[in-house]
Amino acid sequence: MASLEEPAYALLPEERAERDATRRARVDYAVMAWLNFFETGAGAGLTKFLPLFLAARGLDAAQVGAVLASTQVAKFAGGLVFGRVADATGGYKAVLLATNGAACAFALALTSLAAPWRSLRGLARVAAVAAVVDGQAFFGSSSGTLIDAIAVVNMAGGGASYGSLRLWAALGWGVAAVAIGRGVDAFGFSAIFVAFVAGTALASCVVAVLFNSPAAKTPAGAAAPAPAGRRWYAAGATPLYFLNFFVHGCLAAFVESFLLLYVASRYPDAPSWFLGLLVLVAALCECPVFFYSQRLLDRFGVRRLLVFAQGLFALRCAAYAFLPGRVDDERGFWYFLLLEPSHAVTFALMWSAAVEYARTAAPVERQGGAQALLRGVYYYIGVGAGSWVGGRIVKARGFHALYVAGAVGMAAWMAAWALLLRAWRPRPAAAALAPAEASTEVF
Repeated sequence: MASLEEPAYALLPEERAERDATRRARVDYAVMAWLNFFETGAGAGLTKFLPLFLAARGLDAAQVGAVLASTQVAKFAGGLVFGRVADATGGYKAVLLATNGAACAFALALTSLAAPWRSLRGLARVAAVAAVVDGQAFFGSSSGTLIDAIAVVNMAGGGASYGSLRLWAALGWGVAAVAIGRGVDAFGFSAIFVAFVAGTALASCVVAVLFNSPAAKTPAGAAAPAPAGRRWYAAGATPLYFLNFFVHGCLAAFVESFLLLYVASRYPDAPSWFLGLLVLVAALCECPVFFYSQRLLDRFGVRRLLVFAQGLFALRCAAYAFLPGRVDDERGFWYFLLLEPSHAVTFALMWSAAVEYARTAAPVERQGGAQALLRGVYYYIGVGAGSWVGGRIVKARGFHALYVAGAVGMAAWMAAWALLLRAWRPRPAAAALAPAEASTEVF
């Protein structure tokens, strides 16, 4: 007769392996969730309040746009460089820690205690500010890129979906934005950079203590990746999709780079914490979209979701253009809260579809480069170009013209992109090289 201490049922080797794999997946998910929370929260204030910081340093709208554009170029270069290094070495952890340290050093140089531009005037002052901001952007760019790459590699290995991980980033983004806005009201713009260093330090601790680089490796004896995988970005209609990410990023810059500056200049009584509240509302509305993004992708496909995001973005810009004229009130800034839930579609849904497209278009061993290219085309080249153009529009015509241009531009691009995709007829031989196209055909 079996003793009471003996288990009633001994696990088979396959069952024990499955149980251990499930536990490892849960630990990986928790690590990735905290990384997304701290890393994105660290950058929230830096991204959203940087235009206000630059304007407070005496830069006009065109100069603000030019500096924001140069930071996107620096981020693009850094993301590609460090993404390739991580792919080549498998050292995601080492690259993250090294670049985080350098980014923190540049961020501290932007505080009022350092401020190397303090004695300069005119264009020399603008150049000095841009140099420090660009240095921070170059090294800080790798964090989000590598975390996205780690997430999709983990997902390819049977982990959680990218969207469910990304909702933790949305929470970090929103919560930090309100807290940093409060800090700006109380302590000035240096609070932005101190908060960045604190959040990045927490993310670095998570990396150092809990994280093991999940770099995809080719098993011993397995065949090397097919040469065609190296040119995944040229297969099928992939170039048209990345062209869309670029155009969407250009127009998204009108919101991402200038919305808070628009509200602050139109409503001088709006406190900085309210500007953070706008970001928090948008981030909270992102969460359910990120959580259910995989179901939406499975149900509607990448292309339908991208088109839906385009259409709603055009309506969002039109509302920004005409709302202040309809609400002539010193406290009319509160009405902007009603528009921020649309960010859940115009960004969260679009970005989930974009990451999914890049994931399925590129082989697993090239996910670091694929996510760096996606982030670079949308954020760095697209948002960078849009920031420069947006700054010129604001200086010449004002914010109303900026958002009219955003609405008209996105509506025109939505029609043009649909025609381009309908006219695109990839050769049968090329179709096999683009697995992502199988789920994104004309609807």
